[in-house]
Amino acid sequence: MIGWWLGIFLLTGCGAAALEEDVGLGGVTPEAVVESFLEDLNTALADPELNVAVARQVWANRLASYFAPGERADQRLAMRELLDGFAGANTRPARGQRAEVVITYDRAGVVRSDDLTALVEVVNAVITVRWRDANGEVLLERSSGLLELIGREASGLPVIRVEGRWYLTEAG
Repeated sequence: MIGWWLGIFLLTGCGAAALEEDVGLGGVTPEAVVESFLEDLNTALADPELNVAVARQVWANRLASYFAPGERADQRLAMRELLDGFAGANTRPARGQRAEVVITYDRAGVVRSDDLTALVEVVNAVITVRWRDANGEVLLERSSGLLELIGREASGLPVIRVEGRWYLTEAG
């Protein structure tokens, strides 16, 4: 999973309320946790306050809370590095005045599951980076398949059930 964030950071470089550390958002279904995470990640990357360290930490905490409890500390650091890197790259983008990253997909669906684990396919998941000029006009746009970019060999994202809620996990 850490590969996700490094991939997003490399792609951008190349060309909410604060949550307590032990709070976990998770989801009621495997699909819900994946969709909510991707929605929050898109919102975080579009946040105009992302250049402020406190805002990045709030988002890092929130994004990490979608992961299994035992993985949150590592994910909090990975999310913070992702957001710090994106904010830094956006102050001096490879092209134009600013970059934006948007993840789009058609739907999320369970590929396989049992009582404690599932693999969630994100259908037609694409990450798009747009470099814009001072007027907001697109100078350059690049897109890539999300799962290929983050280095997932399987056809989806692994999730795990902990105490009745589903969470993203690095396992699987």
